Amino acid sequence: GRASTWSGPMLVAQNDTWQTILARLQTPAAAWTARLTQAGTLDWPQRPVRGSKVWIEWSDIHTPLAVFYSVSARQMRMATMTDGELRIREATRDGDAPPALSGGALYMAADTIGLPEEIVDQLVALFSGELDFHRDLTQGFKGTVLFEMQFNEGQIGRPGRILAARLVTPQRTHSAYLFDDVAAGERQYFSADGHPVQQTFLQSPILFSRMTSGYSVARFHPILQTWRAHTGIDFAAPAGTPVRITADGVVEFVGVRGGYGNLVLIRHADDLSTYYGHLQGFSKGLKVGMSVRQGDLLGTVGMTGLATGPHLHYELRRLGRPFDPALLRSPQASLPANQLERFDHLVHWYETQLSASTRSHFVTR
Repeated sequence: GRASTWSGPMLVAQNDTWQTILARLQTPAAAWTARLTQAGTLDWPQRPVRGSKVWIEWSDIHTPLAVFYSVSARQMRMATMTDGELRIREATRDGDAPPALSGGALYMAADTIGLPEEIVDQLVALFSGELDFHRDLTQGFKGTVLFEMQFNEGQIGRPGRILAARLVTPQRTHSAYLFDDVAAGERQYFSADGHPVQQTFLQSPILFSRMTSGYSVARFHPILQTWRAHTGIDFAAPAGTPVRITADGVVEFVGVRGGYGNLVLIRHADDLSTYYGHLQGFSKGLKVGMSVRQGDLLGTVGMTGLATGPHLHYELRRLGRPFDPALLRSPQASLPANQLERFDHLVHWYETQLSASTRSHFVTR
């Protein structure tokens, strides 16, 4: 297969055009913009329809290989270009769009059954501390979710919160149940054994990306042409992809630093810190000394500093010394014994509803 990365799905807004969708990724693709706009056929609209979704497949030199457009929940078309000529055909999900299309697999599965996008977004936020959405969601994953629906004068309104969810991957089962933690004074999600679902550190600072270079004591540097330690993890993603802060902390540095290019440094508890390098730009208002929360956006993927293409360099350090992020283990404080019985009863009820929901699109409480 060809070497490529993916971005999407991008939800088409009211005034979007093919030009604004491609420009949103800040990538020069004038030929694509012109051809897509001129298409104007029944198979490909002159401008994308509001509420539809677009995926883009990129080459290793960051030019579009194909543009995928969701015509409906069950139908998708793809556009490719050869020698300046645009070709459009129906996309097959087994062949054209890989099942491990990072978050695309989850969004496409949700489209098929009519699951609201707001619920998919909650699922992503809920499990992003323990799931790598590019690596772990492969063909054959199963998902079941129980969520609230709001009603207004007998009409179905917007979806509310997820009450319980289960994602089964070939590696393991991930579950989450909403529960009133009396000791903490708040409702939060717990796994079946009573441990908080939210991890101290997210698995990845970028949703729907792939790791291209891991932590290593010796790696051949593609620019410097020499062997040297690679003190972090590289995540490939198109320029302009949002980058998230992986844990609560305080901003310690925002600016340019040597080979890192545009860099953000966040200081965390327990003498830990994280580095986010090669950024294209910084989030508006981000400044040294401000407190930040897990999941906050700090900037976008770029290729500043010593970088051969758009990617994020992510480092984790303890007392200033880099170490492999794979070795980090979040503390697991479980529910106190006096709450476990009530929690177990609720989990039993949730599981009954989840089992029933496998025979329907959704279940409301």
